[in-house]
Amino acid sequence: MMQEIRKETFLQKSVNIFYRYWLQVSILAVLVLGGSFFFPGGKSLQLSYKLNDITRKPIIAPFTFPILKTEEKLQDDLNVAINSEPFVFIRKQEIVDNRTEKMHGFFQIINEIHEAEKQVIKSKDLVYRYRYEPQHETAKADYIADSTAFAILTEKLHSHYSSFPLETDLWKSFTSLPSPENESYPLTKFEEDVVRICRNRWAEGIYDIRKNEIVSNEVMVHQGDVPALYQPGDFIDLEEAWTKAKVEVTNLFPDENDFYKTIGYDLIVEFMKPNLIYDKETTERRQTARLNRVPRYQGTVLKDERIVDVNTRINEDILQKLNSLSTALVKKEGTQSGWEALTVYLGRIIIIAVVISFFFTFLFIYRTPIFDDWKMVLLMALIFFAEMGLSYVFGIKLNISPYLIPITVAAMSLTILFDARIGFMGTTSMVILTGIMIGNDLDFIVVALFTSGVAMYNVRQLRNRSQVFTTIFALIAASIIVAIGIGFFKDSSWVSIRSDIFYLIIISILAPIVTYGLIGLLEGAFKITTDLTLLELLDFDHPLLKRLLQNANGTFNHSIVVGNLAEACANAIGARSLLARVGAYYHDIGKLARPEYFIENQYSGINKHDSLPPAMSAKIIKNHVKEGSQLAKEYGLPKIIRDFIPMHHGTTRVEYFYRRALEIAEDSTEVDENAFRYPGPKPDTKETGILMICEAVEAAVRSIKNPDIMKIEAMIDKIIKGRLDDEQLDECPLTLGELTKIKGKVDGTRGMLPVLRGIYHIRVEYPDDPKEETEGQSHK
Repeated sequence: MMQEIRKETFLQKSVNIFYRYWLQVSILAVLVLGGSFFFPGGKSLQLSYKLNDITRKPIIAPFTFPILKTEEKLQDDLNVAINSEPFVFIRKQEIVDNRTEKMHGFFQIINEIHEAEKQVIKSKDLVYRYRYEPQHETAKADYIADSTAFAILTEKLHSHYSSFPLETDLWKSFTSLPSPENESYPLTKFEEDVVRICRNRWAEGIYDIRKNEIVSNEVMVHQGDVPALYQPGDFIDLEEAWTKAKVEVTNLFPDENDFYKTIGYDLIVEFMKPNLIYDKETTERRQTARLNRVPRYQGTVLKDERIVDVNTRINEDILQKLNSLSTALVKKEGTQSGWEALTVYLGRIIIIAVVISFFFTFLFIYRTPIFDDWKMVLLMALIFFAEMGLSYVFGIKLNISPYLIPITVAAMSLTILFDARIGFMGTTSMVILTGIMIGNDLDFIVVALFTSGVAMYNVRQLRNRSQVFTTIFALIAASIIVAIGIGFFKDSSWVSIRSDIFYLIIISILAPIVTYGLIGLLEGAFKITTDLTLLELLDFDHPLLKRLLQNANGTFNHSIVVGNLAEACANAIGARSLLARVGAYYHDIGKLARPEYFIENQYSGINKHDSLPPAMSAKIIKNHVKEGSQLAKEYGLPKIIRDFIPMHHGTTRVEYFYRRALEIAEDSTEVDENAFRYPGPKPDTKETGILMICEAVEAAVRSIKNPDIMKIEAMIDKIIKGRLDDEQLDECPLTLGELTKIKGKVDGTRGMLPVLRGIYHIRVEYPDDPKEETEGQSHK
């Protein structure tokens, strides 16, 4: 009967937990299922050895499989295949004919311009000759017609051959009538020489691609019915053709000042085009066919053949056989069906779920408020999923160094967004998961845990932006140390060690920078307040703090002192000291609505509460909580800071006015105690609990006449006891031991007492030493 009741109780608890956390459970289920797609098969993980490892057991081939070529050998064979397939070119005579015709057209226009210019000069002479004759008008009309024809030809030259610098003096000299010294070299002769130089190059054959782009040992040229094979060097590319043409032009016109040299070279560059056209489509099709014929294997391992014996060092040949078997196993698992495929997939899901549960069980037990928020669980699940995806890409798909997997980014992100313990637990789970994924890589697990630990240590308490650069240098140093240590331990070569260090340095530099940028995005998307945001809120230029300083200076000073106390107390118990300080700075901003009703802002000696009934005074005092919450929302303060405003009073009484109401009332039962209590809620975090105590202590200590350390200590004890008796700390996770640490010791350095001792300049009086007294009396 009892067993049945226990079973029902356990079952009921399980159902209740599921109903409460169904969204979180759904997120984790999706994470496990999604991560399973990145996970390799279990059998292939059994073969995850590295060079110079020692085998743990003999490995027998479970079936016949081919031995893959190494990447270097396969690449060499592919390069040989590419080199042996000729690049295909087509020699096109029509290009030669077309370009020659265009050159002839150019020179024809130049010749027409020369003739038109001669006619203009002749017409101009006739106009001058017949200026007093009846033929003057006819001559003038002929001159205008000839000038127009000359202008049309000149415009035609400029529009058809705009690539030439026709406005330069050299080209103006060429397009104009030749001078007497150039008449010995007619235009037709110049045309013949330019065409001849171009034809010389076309006869050699000009590639339409750069010669260094041709990687084949031979080229195939189609210049008739039957293609012919040549050496790539048998032809020239366009740059070589221009160079050879320039040599010929220089030999033809040796005079440096001869404008025909420049004009001739410009014409050759313009009109001489390649006549060997690369047939890219045919070439690539033939190359692909040749590459497909290259064998990917270099042998075969038969079924039941011993690949390696137990306690044997892994050499390159054995490693290649093991990698080939691993590849064959993955392919075979991909073709599995039925029960066999189901069990493999089920095992994969169980392994992922078990490893992930390490972290999320920790959250459920020790960080329940975070686990209660499904958005935070979603954020952590996304970080896990991203790490698994990147592990698959770098460690499996691309097969690059696993040290490029950004585990340190996840570690720093979790530490900054939450705390170092969450960062450590999350990183440990991710490292184990990733290590399994990439082949049970113990080296990676050691390196990732060590470097992530260093990264988390450096960012566990962000206080300034320069910590990003400090983290980079710390990670580089840690990476070098751990890489050398593993290399020496495994007797690896310096080449291997340097390669590992190189990849680790890359990720050491990039990780803090990426993390810093990523944190800003995640803060905004998931409404998380990190230390970086808290540091910004500490700035006295914040509008709320400036208003507090100007309009409620007493409250501002009170908040600063309480901030110092809260930070010291949080440090004493390992709570978030920066959060406690920032919460203290903003906890009393509601007093900005009516600052003159609070004693710390009353400088004239007039107390406005003297003329008010106690209930109204209590209402005004309590109202600063409500008005503070409204101000905090208006100025966009994060929720974690807004919580300090109502929680620093909890549901305590406005004690002074409550006692006044009792004194005035004829019947004490007529006084409604609830009218004098703050609305709450009570503190539910260590930081808000610390602020409740520090705020009350600071106000109470200021009221002590002639304060000394004993009076202050007694006051602290009284306030802590009063808050405990009033059940104000019932929902707060502070323990009695932590409350003792918060109080501190008179001669200590942690907690409230040392801070208050410094504020009020109280020296600790030590009892006289009896021995010294005796010695003093003996000297009298």
